[in-house]
Amino acid sequence: MTRASVHIDLNTLEGNYRAIRGSIPDSVKMLCVVKADAYGHGAVPVARRLEAIGADYFGVATTEEGVELRDHSVRKPILVMSGVAPWDDTQTLWDYELTPVLADLDSLRRLANDAEKRGEAIKAHVKVDTGMGRLGFGLGELEAVVAALRSSRYIKVEGLMSHFASSEQRDAYGMTQVERFTQVMDYFSKQGLVPALLHMANSAAVCQYPEAYFGMVRLGIMLYGSYPDASLARKIRVKPVMKLASRIAYVKSFPPGSPLSYGRTFITDRATSVACVALGYADGFPRALSNKGSVLIRSRRCPIVGRICMDWLLADVTALPDVAAGEDAIIIGEAGNERITADEIAECAGTIPYEIFCNVSKRIPRSYV
Repeated sequence: MTRASVHIDLNTLEGNYRAIRGSIPDSVKMLCVVKADAYGHGAVPVARRLEAIGADYFGVATTEEGVELRDHSVRKPILVMSGVAPWDDTQTLWDYELTPVLADLDSLRRLANDAEKRGEAIKAHVKVDTGMGRLGFGLGELEAVVAALRSSRYIKVEGLMSHFASSEQRDAYGMTQVERFTQVMDYFSKQGLVPALLHMANSAAVCQYPEAYFGMVRLGIMLYGSYPDASLARKIRVKPVMKLASRIAYVKSFPPGSPLSYGRTFITDRATSVACVALGYADGFPRALSNKGSVLIRSRRCPIVGRICMDWLLADVTALPDVAAGEDAIIIGEAGNERITADEIAECAGTIPYEIFCNVSKRIPRSYV
């Protein structure tokens, strides 16, 4: 028995993949984003399952994440989306057959020099900033980018990419980004550079911007059963892949007027039964849910009372008079007719489901169905 557990349902992951795959043209490839340990779901088992059912490409943030996949026999192409940082050893890209993103002239020239020294070609994707305001070549740098690419004998431009600033809602700014990217594509083509892969759409854009499908889409949060925006649930139906559960360690009774947990932010107004659940912010559960979140015990919602601690949360179980130590408490998942999702937790905590998933601590063991 463990104090807490994470269950990952790979069959549900496959169902989500197939639901998204069925919503886009067959000619459009699918890059599955497995960075940040597949958003806390486990990059290796997730990538292995997705590779087995036809994923075309994988996206990671760092070379280290790419190496982990290669070390566990993932063979499909892997895109290192954070680019070539000054501290990165580019030799790893060749050794592990990783495809870097080029997002600035310094890294482009560095990679070109390293390729020249090796005398060995490398595929790369060029990222253009069409309005995100983060990584990527500015539109005014394109002439210099093309010149640098033409002067390199060993950099093979496999892809051209960009990123939406906000794609949850379809609006004029998003369409402007699509138009800018289309203009960049045309410019590259006129310069004799025709990448095989053109990609811009993320999970939300798959729902909102079919104009941005191009040759490949990048799937992230929706693979794992959450939505960039709740409104997108009407577009494509996906289901949560992760279940997070803990256990009741102790059940205690308190009279009216008793303060609970740090800071005495909750005072009982009646005789109250409290379950001490073995999960806290060290496990990744947001402290912001103090006094306003809930957990599922015996298929009933039990409100969180008092401040969430590093290793504990307290739940009011007065409505369950015979609840006992050792029973399960569902943090994310379903029980009976009730369900708590990462999306609900994120909304309550004032954040996004991405953060909820990524914060689930490694100290909680994962099991795979």
